[in-house]
Amino acid sequence: MQYKLFTTAIISLCTSFFCWGDTIHLKNGDNLSGKIKLVDDDKVLIETEYSGVITVNSSKIATFSIDESVRIKQGLFSEPQYADAIKTAQDNKIILVKGDQTQTISISDDLTITNDKQSSLVGSDVIVNGSLNAGAYYNKGSSKSEQYSLNGNMTAKYDLWRHGVKAAVFRAKDDQDTSNYYYTTQYDVDRFFTPSFFWQGNVQYKHDWIEDIKTKTSVGTGPGWQVWENELSALSFTGLISYQKIDYRDGNDSVHPLGSVKWNYYQFFAGKSLKFFTTGEIGRSFNNDVDLDLSATAGLAYRLTDWLSINTSLTRDKSTTKDGDSSNTNYNIGVGVNW
Repeated sequence: MQYKLFTTAIISLCTSFFCWGDTIHLKNGDNLSGKIKLVDDDKVLIETEYSGVITVNSSKIATFSIDESVRIKQGLFSEPQYADAIKTAQDNKIILVKGDQTQTISISDDLTITNDKQSSLVGSDVIVNGSLNAGAYYNKGSSKSEQYSLNGNMTAKYDLWRHGVKAAVFRAKDDQDTSNYYYTTQYDVDRFFTPSFFWQGNVQYKHDWIEDIKTKTSVGTGPGWQVWENELSALSFTGLISYQKIDYRDGNDSVHPLGSVKWNYYQFFAGKSLKFFTTGEIGRSFNNDVDLDLSATAGLAYRLTDWLSINTSLTRDKSTTKDGDSSNTNYNIGVGVNW
């Protein structure tokens, strides 16, 4: 019996100190053990073994420790610092460990701490996340307006690979006339060679029931650069050379090489409860077929729970070609499901 108790205690200690090595010491004397994911805007997010991700207000925290390398900012416009680990201190302070040196700083509302490691090279575990968002608008006065939208995206990371799938459908009516009606799909695959440099393959398709351009299909490839990616934000750019085919509503079509630049940026605020994001692609053909090919989205998402959010976004699609044009501007307010 004593041997079993001793073994259980050793296993518990190993689990506490090695698997869940970060600790939050609260002012009321309680402790939380787990993995601290983020410190931002007077909130600390810690992932626990027993209750998932918990958000703790920094005003309730006496001190905390983190057992891995981190990036620290003590204000929005301050220069970032880097530390190998963080140790506990007294009086609402923490100790930054930098090799043989240490520095004591205060826990304040302006303090931001994120993981120092790039997440593009993710190891052997599959990481999947995404969202599904729906929006609707209805107005009835002297005329009747209806607007419906549905869009979703999913990203899967494994080892040196990152896969992304996006799809969206939008329809708008004024009285009995349909003013906008189209859907888009897109698939990306990235192969990372360093934590920053990757090579992308891309396939896109759009079908429109209203505009001069009926369908647009492209297959492309090119280099990309992950400028940064952490718990709080990410920014990447990709340059693509694509083979694009356009079918027009009058029966004509065109095939041409297209050069474009893609961007993907997001930034969390208020302890990851508010997210600003923008994605898009802009390009033109190497001949005179396409002067402008633009697709861009910007929006805000407010997270109500771990899986439910309220979203608002603006999407702009515009193509200017020698045989016809396509132009759509869509505003969306709705709810989303995140995973």
